Amino acid sequence: MLFEKLRKNKGIVSSKLGKELAEEVLNGNEVILHEAIKLVTYDLQNEKEKNIRAGAAKILEKVSEKKPEMVSPYLSEIYKAFEAKEPQTRWMLMMTYGYCADINSETAATAIDFAKSYLSENSGVCLSGAAEVYLGRIGATSEEFAQKAFPILLDAYDTAGMNEIDWIFEAFIMLIPKLTIKQREEVFTCAYEYNHASKKSTQKRREKLMKLAKVE
Repeated sequence: MLFEKLRKNKGIVSSKLGKELAEEVLNGNEVILHEAIKLVTYDLQNEKEKNIRAGAAKILEKVSEKKPEMVSPYLSEIYKAFEAKEPQTRWMLMMTYGYCADINSETAATAIDFAKSYLSENSGVCLSGAAEVYLGRIGATSEEFAQKAFPILLDAYDTAGMNEIDWIFEAFIMLIPKLTIKQREEVFTCAYEYNHASKKSTQKRREKLMKLAKVE
């Protein structure tokens, strides 16, 4: 039974189990998927049951990464999990909503306010990074959502540490096609300010961002 499997697992072991169970779903076992949909919101106020919620969230995240069409019809059913106390469940749910944005943008966009609140929470780069990438993905679906996502990301940029900037640059890259000329100029300036970044990953994203954001 999925409930007992998730309850007994935690940490790296839990992540490994979630990935294995997601593979079973992708190979046709939709029973696990529907159990995970129910369990991701299980006993939300009970911190002792966080392993169950986080394990279920990992399944949903990994399934939606490869086959978002399997999860996107159920976004409304898992929405309450954004209220979980543990960051693990929330960041995996945020990734899930981002993966489903292209298919079900209207429902996926309902998480924008949660993403904004997570960015001011200081609960670690996994949560903030997931929120930023989600904002990039949902913003890339339409100009309307881009205009909601961009100012949140710009505010996040102003206070971001070096470990977070890659996520923000990644989000900006996704948003570029939907931004105004003025906003593209702002993004170009953000990228330029990291001219001397020491991390290669930041350098690569910065270079790509400057090319995409450049206004002729």
